[in-house]
Amino acid sequence: MTSNLDPDARSSYRLITLAARMIQRRQDDALAHLGLTRASVIALEGLTGGPLNQEQLAEEIRVQSQTLGRVLTRLEAAGLITRTRQASDRRQFKVELTTSGTAAVEAARQAEVNAYPHDSDISWKALREELTKFVHAVPPGRETGVVPFAPPEHRTGHRAQSSRASGMRAWDQPRQN
Repeated sequence: MTSNLDPDARSSYRLITLAARMIQRRQDDALAHLGLTRASVIALEGLTGGPLNQEQLAEEIRVQSQTLGRVLTRLEAAGLITRTRQASDRRQFKVELTTSGTAAVEAARQAEVNAYPHDSDISWKALREELTKFVHAVPPGRETGVVPFAPPEHRTGHRAQSSRASGMRAWDQPRQN
């Protein structure tokens, strides 16, 4: 079987995965002194817009609810979130950032910024725009059960039309200072 994939596209896919692995390692190193992981920061970031139940948060950050449960247990033990049983459905928990959790998000953001390369020759805006196009072009198939960075038209739930309507997570958006 031969591939019809443009050789430039294939090389680009490989570069994207290599760049992602490199950045993830740098993020891991930058977050370690805070006692945080990328998974915990993603969960905390998902709560910056306000409390959610576990399923809503899992959908928001594109992970399976069961996986998220383990992360939330660690975050709760560290005092970064609270989980309160919902009165309307005792099986559901409202997950909310604590003051310490909010501070941890800010510390993690700064640690991650410090981990990124400072190269004035890189056009970050152009890179973000091209990667956004790429993310939107990826089919929303669910063969593996998880769809990272699903475009908004494939999302369901109450936040589909929120500030994340561009298809990027809030922390991927340019920050207004």
